[in-house]
Amino acid sequence: MSAIPARRRRRMVAAIVTSAMAAVALPGGLVLGANSLLHDSGGNNVEAAATAEIPPTFIELLAVTNVRNELASLALLSVTPEGKGGTIVSIPVGAATDVAAGETATRLGDAYALGSMDALRFEVESLLNVTVNVVDDVTAAELSVLINSIGLQPVTLPQPIFDTDTEGATQTVLAAGAGTATPVQIAAGLSSSQANIPESTRLPQVKALWNAVARGGVAVATTGDPASTPTMVTNSSVSADQFTTSQQFFSALLSGEVDVWQFGATLLTDAQRNPNNLDLYSLDGGEVLMVMASVAPGSLNLTSNNIAVMIDIPFNNTTFAREAVTRLAFLGANVVLVRQVSDPPAEQTVVYFNDPLAKSEGETFADLLGPLEMRETTDVISGVNLRIVLGNDFVAFLGAGAPSTLSTTTTEPQ
Repeated sequence: MSAIPARRRRRMVAAIVTSAMAAVALPGGLVLGANSLLHDSGGNNVEAAATAEIPPTFIELLAVTNVRNELASLALLSVTPEGKGGTIVSIPVGAATDVAAGETATRLGDAYALGSMDALRFEVESLLNVTVNVVDDVTAAELSVLINSIGLQPVTLPQPIFDTDTEGATQTVLAAGAGTATPVQIAAGLSSSQANIPESTRLPQVKALWNAVARGGVAVATTGDPASTPTMVTNSSVSADQFTTSQQFFSALLSGEVDVWQFGATLLTDAQRNPNNLDLYSLDGGEVLMVMASVAPGSLNLTSNNIAVMIDIPFNNTTFAREAVTRLAFLGANVVLVRQVSDPPAEQTVVYFNDPLAKSEGETFADLLGPLEMRETTDVISGVNLRIVLGNDFVAFLGAGAPSTLSTTTTEPQ
């Protein structure tokens, strides 16, 4: 069930404020998602064939419940097109649902409590602007079976994990500190939550446990020769009918390298957005789009009939990726794919086009991306109108602020 257009991705804020450029490395998920999808060895080499395609990706919405039949943990499992490895995206249970103007948001966890998995699926698809292939809610015992193959794993918990039982008593599930945990213990931790305790205190423990699951994945060997693999996957080696159960998802996920991403969450304290004073959190729209366009681009839904853009990021820094995505979305572009490329960044940001109309619209992006070099190309990527390769001048543009005049240049086809 896809999210209806009116409930799709939340609007980007009108005032874009650039934060300090902290040297935060791109997560493995962004790298893994990009490389496994497109096998790219550089920002300027897309595909020698006439048309390349972004392959489909397959995602499961996994809800982990506690002994009180409440939603304790929530994650998207995204499997690579090759069917080996992928990304676990941890979603706060208390994330605010995407609602129309004038409506009051509720928690994702409350959607599950009131409407079970159908309601939860609808709200997650609306919030993240994706179409989910499979949904499942599991208990601790069921989850332990799904992850049994990971065996004993090291885990470091910043705080103990507590649970509230059906009688209202608090139980210690896992102690704080460094140690090891079995699949049964990891599953118990992910299915635990204390009543009336803010979720923000538990999110670091949830991420640590998903990291333990990810370590059970099979490391992928590489040849070290970028030329040994094609630059664009044109046909997926797996199909949707191979992913109909949680067991199939976990089997595929743990047969390759696995990464974990947890969405940042900001507690909503103002009476207008949280009039009932719930344990309610907002997600950053730019972060959500950046992650989903990287690890599950084949599952993204277009939000409009506007131009479709893919972004190549030659920087190992999530700040730059998130800024680019946020600015393009604010300008009305559909960001359909984000990938990290291995070539060093060029000085100027390059926009590749093969259609004059796309070129004209791309030139307007200079207002929020900085100087652009428009470069005509004969390469065609199905579902993509423009490919943008960020350069060092984009980083300088973020640091200096928008100048009074911006420039674009055009070069011949290549």
